[in-house]
Amino acid sequence: MKELIELANKIKDKDLRKKTIEMLKDASISNKSMKYPKADLEKVPAWIGTHHSYEGGLIKHTLSVTRLALDLADTFEKTYKTKVNRDFIISGALLHDIMKVFILKKHNNNWTFTGCILDHALFSAAELYARNFPEEVVHIVGSHGGDLGATGANPKTIEAQIVLQADVIDAAIDTEINPPKPSLQFMLMGEE
Repeated sequence: MKELIELANKIKDKDLRKKTIEMLKDASISNKSMKYPKADLEKVPAWIGTHHSYEGGLIKHTLSVTRLALDLADTFEKTYKTKVNRDFIISGALLHDIMKVFILKKHNNNWTFTGCILDHALFSAAELYARNFPEEVVHIVGSHGGDLGATGANPKTIEAQIVLQADVIDAAIDTEINPPKPSLQFMLMGEE
């Protein structure tokens, strides 16, 4: 968590920095009709049966995606002489998977699903929208999975494209380094 906060502290916009840190420290669901158990952000895997599918995997993935996205931003600014909003990249990358703490839970020493039917990108973007995050950050989070057939989820900004690509690269590299063990539940649910 300390490293996530250190990255969030690089956000220059004071309001965005404050909102991002608050969300990292205490993710919650604004819609009171939705009740799911909350997993410990420092322990939850990034997913079950895919990349970073080990305890603490979500934090490792989030740190890597954020750092990689910032490196990509530097490269594109130098190479193409374009301006990239680092505040949006940091906030979006740090929060892109934040609501997974309500989608995954530990049960009998195994990670499983809570029963939430929302996609994690949609759930995370909806929560950021409810908290008045900038549209650009909501878009980064909502589109980080790519379009998957839904044109509204297609990245429309350079910052959203950078976070999406950093997410894909990091997931692929972790899968090579730490091949996931197949899970019967994962195979039956056909999840991500």
